[in-house]
Amino acid sequence: MKYDKKEPETMDADPMRLLVSAILAFTVMLFINGFVGSMGGFPAFVAFTLVFFRIRTRAGMENGGMQQELSDRQITGRLLWKYAAGYLVLWGILRIAFLISRVTGWGNINGASAVEYVRQMWNTSLLEKWAYFFAGMIMFAFVLSLFPLAVIREKVRWIRYALVDGAVFALVCIGMNGVCRLKFEQKSSGRATCLIDHLLLCGRMRTWQEITCLLAMVVFILVIGAFVFNYASRQYAVKNIDGIPASAGEEESRRHRMIRKIVTVGCSIAAAAIVVVIVLLMPKDTAGDYTKVAEFLTEDTRMGPMEYGDAVYVPVNEEADLEKNGIAQGYLAERGERCDSRFYQLAIANLLYTDPTGKTNLVQTAGTDGGTYAPVASVETDKTWETDDMFLLWDEDWALESAYSHEPTGYVACPADLIRGLRMQFPDVTYRTADFSDYDAYFTLRGYQEMEQALEEDPVDGDWVGCILVKDNKFYFGSYENQITGICLQQLRKVLGGNAK
Repeated sequence: MKYDKKEPETMDADPMRLLVSAILAFTVMLFINGFVGSMGGFPAFVAFTLVFFRIRTRAGMENGGMQQELSDRQITGRLLWKYAAGYLVLWGILRIAFLISRVTGWGNINGASAVEYVRQMWNTSLLEKWAYFFAGMIMFAFVLSLFPLAVIREKVRWIRYALVDGAVFALVCIGMNGVCRLKFEQKSSGRATCLIDHLLLCGRMRTWQEITCLLAMVVFILVIGAFVFNYASRQYAVKNIDGIPASAGEEESRRHRMIRKIVTVGCSIAAAAIVVVIVLLMPKDTAGDYTKVAEFLTEDTRMGPMEYGDAVYVPVNEEADLEKNGIAQGYLAERGERCDSRFYQLAIANLLYTDPTGKTNLVQTAGTDGGTYAPVASVETDKTWETDDMFLLWDEDWALESAYSHEPTGYVACPADLIRGLRMQFPDVTYRTADFSDYDAYFTLRGYQEMEQALEEDPVDGDWVGCILVKDNKFYFGSYENQITGICLQQLRKVLGGNAK
């Protein structure tokens, strides 16, 4: 039988194969970073480049007659196994290497010890662990779906498959984002730019829901594996054909070839358009543009003081519109809290705003702990508490206690003469951040016009009077330089009901 076949253009020369592997790996890395999240980066780029180049080279060698005793499906199965396992192993090794680099001199930007890094990783919430594991499965499914590119030799078919596969997975990620967006507020959706972000904002699911999602992902990966195996097997078998019979009955007509080209070009353009439109419409990632600039000095994130710019600030009952008209300086963190985690930047994100005109010394926070703060030095000068008739002493954990009781609790009323006695004994208080680094107990004193202002409205709406620090069974007013003694100490012990002897 006579054969007359024109070989399609291929990309099988060694330099071209290496170049294609690197370009494809770079594209895969960008895709993973953009649509999935922080599962890409340099580890994904290096792992995919090496594995793809190796598998494509191996496919050419075996197709050249090295293992003709094996069937095409057997060879394809072995290549698929080496491709999947090789990528996972290399990616895992590189991720571990990057972790090690963070606790060595050249990568340890924050100067933290190895124990601190391990503790930070271990203390991540179960929600974060689940979100990253789920996103990792999506990442692996996408990489697995690209396996046929290692055995396809025809350029047009290769490009078409790459574009269609990318478009399909982009739509899959967007669909999952949409499902997650149904579970959290639209206000937070602007900070979510990828699948991991949406999973973190989605919150914890019930156990059966998590198991169902994981099983669905396992089935999804198995389906993709079966599809790419069958598709790659057919493509690999095509490469073994030395020629195509030139008989008229088996030749494709010019019309059929034209239709196939039109369909191919149309599918490729549509897939490319989908990816381009999705990329252009993706929201800008601004969550990582800020760092920690302020921190609460106590566990009380509603009434307690916070440190900003080496100064102590306290919550005040004043209106401010700095969230709209001010400038965001960075994050306000809870005591000892990290702000560099993706979960904080998405789900908490307490941004601190200042007045760019300098007309006010107030600062405002917006996020899970919103409020208005003023330098404690100016609050001490204003003495707004002098017009109040009701004074309450609040525990450090009052907000948590109130959350369980669904009403303000964790407080005790203080007689006015105790407050005035403390202010007479300590007319000028200098607050230092160092005093809040080590204490046994903390209390906030706030004044109100009447009891209803504290119980029926927001307890933070009162006026700052001061705070009490307890250390080694000694009481201090605002600073360790101001030890409470005498009648004030007796009254304070009576107010606390014998908690301090």
